[in-house]
Amino acid sequence: MKQRLFPPLLAACLLLSGCTSLLERSYSVVEPYTDRYWDSSTKDTLRAESYQDLVNSLLMLVEQRTEEGVIRCYEEANSYQQALDAQKEVRDETTLGAYLLERLTFSYEAGPSYGTLTYRMTYREGTEDIGSIMTLSDSQSLVDLLRLTAREEREKLTAQFVYDTPREAVIAAVESLWQELCAGEAEAETPVEGAGEPALSAGGGEETAADGPGTESPAEEDVSPAEEAEPPAGETEPASQPPVLPEEAPVSASGVPDPIDPLPEEPVSYPPCPWTIRFYPDKEMAAIVEILLTAP
Repeated sequence: MKQRLFPPLLAACLLLSGCTSLLERSYSVVEPYTDRYWDSSTKDTLRAESYQDLVNSLLMLVEQRTEEGVIRCYEEANSYQQALDAQKEVRDETTLGAYLLERLTFSYEAGPSYGTLTYRMTYREGTEDIGSIMTLSDSQSLVDLLRLTAREEREKLTAQFVYDTPREAVIAAVESLWQELCAGEAEAETPVEGAGEPALSAGGGEETAADGPGTESPAEEDVSPAEEAEPPAGETEPASQPPVLPEEAPVSASGVPDPIDPLPEEPVSYPPCPWTIRFYPDKEMAAIVEILLTAP
């Protein structure tokens, strides 16, 4: 007769056999950090108790592309001047606000223990999602990506630098790529030497339509050496002219010819770059860069 293992005995066997990891599970509850910014006493209203809370709450509204949001300001944040400072910082100095926002306005209503701010946001057209923007480490990476963008004839490139990159380096990189493309077009349009020249005949002269098999050139008249030496009657032999010598190089006091300086090469000029470069925010260090490859 076969023996059967009851469930308690089966669980004990699994524990003794090293299968504990198959049965153990760990659970945790994570409370969203942004929940602390919502005012529990009012629906769809954010709460700010400090200036930094006010900036963070406003950035959260911008990230969600909210067109209108209400923030209740308590204690330190309850000030019209604080609202003005937060508006300027988010719109002009943060990467998110500078790139996404076209306009940011607000109205302030003072209360007995708090102030109510109602913000209204207008967003720029054609902006991309911040999380989908290509991230770059330096200006050379921007050149490689911009070269591909120009090759594919796209109208715009948007990229974000993850390290400090001066805006001057970005502008210089874009200008260098534009000159590289101009030089490549000029080289492609330069004709190859020898192309289009008349073909030479076997004797070294130019081959004409009259030349060909079965044709003969007219015979030259035989002239005796005496006739060549004597000038025709009534004409005198022209006086011999001294030979023309090549211009001598200037000689220094030591008697060694001075080297002749080569003519300076004229600098190559290229048309100005028609691409438009925009920085968000407009600071010395580049964060988000938008390059329009179409002439304005």
